[in-house]
Amino acid sequence: MNKLKELWGKNKVLIVLGIILIICLITIICVGVSFFFGGSETVYGDRLEDIEDYPITDEFKSDYIASLLENEEIIDATLDIKGRIVYVNITFVGDTNLANAKSKAVTSLEKFSDELLSYYDINLTLTSKATENSEGFTIMGAKNVAGSGVVWNNNTPVESDEE
Repeated sequence: MNKLKELWGKNKVLIVLGIILIICLITIICVGVSFFFGGSETVYGDRLEDIEDYPITDEFKSDYIASLLENEEIIDATLDIKGRIVYVNITFVGDTNLANAKSKAVTSLEKFSDELLSYYDINLTLTSKATENSEGFTIMGAKNVAGSGVVWNNNTPVESDEE
């Protein structure tokens, strides 16, 4: 007992710092284990727990694609769903005007109900091959659930005119 009192007297600061260090290490290990190994088993976490309340059926997909393909300027269209994002890819004929293609894509979103538009983000990809009369285009648009319209990002390569 005298040895413990003597050890405590000579090394009081080191013993306190050692105890604090051990407590910090235990805390770091617990947080690390819960962060890396705990939690949800799905890739998306709990964001998709209510996805059954907002179904996009195969019938809706086929009707949507069929309504797009009714237009003679559209060659191909696909609709894919990954989590809470709907990917719509539309391929236009080569002579299609970019502004016209954008308006057709935005108009096609009217087929989605307000309920679906308020749950899913929508990504639009519009493409057209270059022809003799047209340069073609590749453009992407996105509609966020909180947004009111489509935001366009032009990915078409443009040659700059230097003077």
